[in-house]
Amino acid sequence: MVKNVVLAIGIIVFVLVSVQVLRLLQLRTSVANYAKYWRQYPDQGTFTYVALGDSATQGIGASRPELGYVGLLAQHLQQTTGKTVRIVNLSVSGAKITDVLEKQVPQLVKYKPDLITVAVGTNDVTSYDAAKFQSQYDKLAAVLPPGSVVANIPYFGGLIRANDKAIEASEYISEAAHKYNLPLVDLQAETRAKQSIFNYAADGFHPSNRAYKIWEAAFWKTIEPLVSS
Repeated sequence: MVKNVVLAIGIIVFVLVSVQVLRLLQLRTSVANYAKYWRQYPDQGTFTYVALGDSATQGIGASRPELGYVGLLAQHLQQTTGKTVRIVNLSVSGAKITDVLEKQVPQLVKYKPDLITVAVGTNDVTSYDAAKFQSQYDKLAAVLPPGSVVANIPYFGGLIRANDKAIEASEYISEAAHKYNLPLVDLQAETRAKQSIFNYAADGFHPSNRAYKIWEAAFWKTIEPLVSS
């Protein structure tokens, strides 16, 4: 009897570990697949939405790239404006503030965006230096086109703990948004208020499908007045 119980527990543990390993492998594979998806996204539409940022802007952690906040926002934009939405996703997984500043912002001249969103800084927080963060974000905010919608850092409630740094970084992003008159998305507050273990992908860091809905709702709260007027 005892041997059977031990065997059953062993099988359950093996299955759970195997499922987790598979989920992590799928997450790693999604980096290349999601980047390809956005590169090949149809270059058409009467409303141009340009997204700048890192892996969250790519939708990493969602079961499909279009279920990240960018894809969900595009659906909302189309419903509200009645226009077909052209998504130009310039984000890159692993990007930091300087990557957006030096590699993504310069590409904006190729487009005439009706909306720009910027979500970056999480990768900077994982190796946080307050003075460096503030200097780099200030440079970024200073060159963003007027009306660019910027998001602060989400609440870290998964396996990676850096909440104090995320809060401090978010406060500075809020200051920079006010300084340069940029609409702000308070991801820190929204994700903290709706915290759940189900908000994270297999790595405990990237958002899940559920979390991306929370992200999109936070973005929409700021964007809706801009596109409805």
